[in-house]
Amino acid sequence: MKDQQPHHLMVLMPSWVGDIVMATPSLGWMRDRMKDARITAVTRPGMSPLLAGLEAIDDCLEVDPRGVARLLKAGRSLSRLQPDHTLILPNSMRSALLAFLSRSRERSGFRRQGRGFLLTRPISPISPEAGIRTTLDDYIQLAEGCLDETFNGSRTPHLNVTEEERLAAEAIMPLEDGDFVVMVPGANRTDKRWPSDRFARVAEHLNHEHGLRIALTGSPAESSLVRDIIEDARCPIIDLASAGSGLGTLKAILQAAALVITNDTGPRHIAAAVGTPIVSLFGPTDHRWTILPDIREHRLLAEPFLPDVMTADKCTQVCRIDRITMEDVTSAAEELLFADSDSAVAAPPAE
Repeated sequence: MKDQQPHHLMVLMPSWVGDIVMATPSLGWMRDRMKDARITAVTRPGMSPLLAGLEAIDDCLEVDPRGVARLLKAGRSLSRLQPDHTLILPNSMRSALLAFLSRSRERSGFRRQGRGFLLTRPISPISPEAGIRTTLDDYIQLAEGCLDETFNGSRTPHLNVTEEERLAAEAIMPLEDGDFVVMVPGANRTDKRWPSDRFARVAEHLNHEHGLRIALTGSPAESSLVRDIIEDARCPIIDLASAGSGLGTLKAILQAAALVITNDTGPRHIAAAVGTPIVSLFGPTDHRWTILPDIREHRLLAEPFLPDVMTADKCTQVCRIDRITMEDVTSAAEELLFADSDSAVAAPPAE
C-alpha cells in the first residue's frame, strides 16, 4: 500500500460510542499518511455528530444496514461513493457484506466469523494468549494492515467541538456561568451502574462544599434514573437527559465541564477525547479493555487487587460496583479538580 495508496478510503465505523472514540487515533494516523486521499467515515444512524468537525475525515455518512432490504439499500448508497478501499472496523458478517456490496476494490478487516472470503485483505487478529488488548489496539492493527505500515501516531483519542455544537449546548445550560461537574449514572447494563443514591450524595458534597454546579446526563431510556437522582439530591441539578441533547451537544457540554464522574459508558470516552478530567467507576467490567492513553483520569475499581490473570468480567460478585464508596469518589473528584499536576492519576484501592 505504500506505493499505491487509495484515492478514496471508506471506513466502516463501530456501533458503540466508546468504540467510535477509540477509533479516532487510527483515523488521525491514516489522515497523516494519506494527506491527498479522501476519507469517508460510515456510522450507524445518530452517530455522525460524534465525528463532526474531526479533521481526520472529509465526510461522515450514516447508513442503517439492519435487515436484508436495508443492507442492500445501504450497499447501493455506498457504491455511489466509489471507494477504492474500505476498512472494516466492526467484526460482524454484516459489515463485511456491506463493504462487499459497496463494490470497493479493496476490503480490509479482521478474519473473523467466517467472513474472510469477503475480504481482499484479511487480517488475522492477535492471539488472546498475547494478553489483554484494548479495542484501540485492535483498530490500530487494522489501520496498519490497511496501509501496510507501522503505526507511529498518537494513541490518544480526539474529538472536535464545532461552533454550532457549542451554541446548541449554551441553549441548554450556560457553559461559562461557573465551573460545573457532569455525572453519568447510567450504563447499558444495570450491574455497571454505581448506586444512584451515592451519585446524589456526591452531587450534594461537590455543590455544598465547593460551589460547583451539577449536571446529569443519560440516554432517553435513562431519563427516569436521572430524575430519581435529582429528586433525591438536596442541591440544584441540571437535567441534561430531559433536555434531549444529542451527541454533538453532549460533546460541547463535556468539553466545558470541570470534571466528569461516570460509569463505564460512552460519555467517559467522549470526555476523554475532548480533554476533560474523568473519575471512572468500574465494577464487573475489566478496565484494561478500554485504557485510554495520556488522558487525565482517575479509575476507581471495585476490586483493585484482582490478580492480573483474572478479569473483572468473570468475577462479578467480587467486582460488584457498589463496593466503590462515596468517599473514594469524592476524594478522587477533589484530587482531579484541585490538583496542580496535569498528569494522570492512578486508581487507589476501593474499600
